[in-house]
Amino acid sequence: MNGADPQSWSGEPAEFDDYAAEYEGGLENPIKRLLGSSPDQFIAVKARWLLRREPALRTGGLSVLDYGCGIGSLMRVLIGLGAKGSFTGCDISTGMLRQVERRWPRELGAPPELAPQQGARTPFADAGFDIVMISAVLHHVPVAERPAVYAELGRVLKPGGRIYVFEHNPRNPLVRYVTARTPIDRNAILLDAGEVRHGLLDAARYALDTDYLMFMPPGMAFLRGIDPLLAWLPMGAQYAVTARKAA
Repeated sequence: MNGADPQSWSGEPAEFDDYAAEYEGGLENPIKRLLGSSPDQFIAVKARWLLRREPALRTGGLSVLDYGCGIGSLMRVLIGLGAKGSFTGCDISTGMLRQVERRWPRELGAPPELAPQQGARTPFADAGFDIVMISAVLHHVPVAERPAVYAELGRVLKPGGRIYVFEHNPRNPLVRYVTARTPIDRNAILLDAGEVRHGLLDAARYALDTDYLMFMPPGMAFLRGIDPLLAWLPMGAQYAVTARKAA
């Protein structure tokens, strides 16, 4: 990671640097601790969904970008669950990127390639990735700056590639309660799946699909099978918008 420290969405030094060293996925919130005992349990819901959606991730050969990767949790959990491929992470916070390297388990091999963002912009070439995933990032981006993010996601995606947008679902009242009481989300502006779909379509032509996730507490593994049955219901704590780029 070379060059100057990146700037945050609003042009100030990246606020997430303040949370990087002690970031624990929002589990300082007591309600969230009741639902799951570790941040990885929440991340694993999205990782298992993605592995079902992209079975080729288990065989390798795909290039994957985690846009706004934070401390690299989604990449780490995916690889821990058996994902293979070429993983790259980027973030506006160099503090978060340093934590990826510091926290990466040796048993998973070398950490992914990492690069700082300058606002929405990444240093990657056009059409470089088969999959671009962006998890719990957009609600931190000011509304006026979100179109630049959607455009960047499409710019770095290969023809025929897929974008996966994971976000907190504001239709779920527990999500709104927890987000309002979580320090790292103090400036968050939640957005529903419809806004994501419209934002993506304003940037490029995609085939879109939406699933809702996390109906059951992630800490209760015996209830895990219920979530796929309710994917159509817009009340899950998370949602996933899939955007497939024309080949």
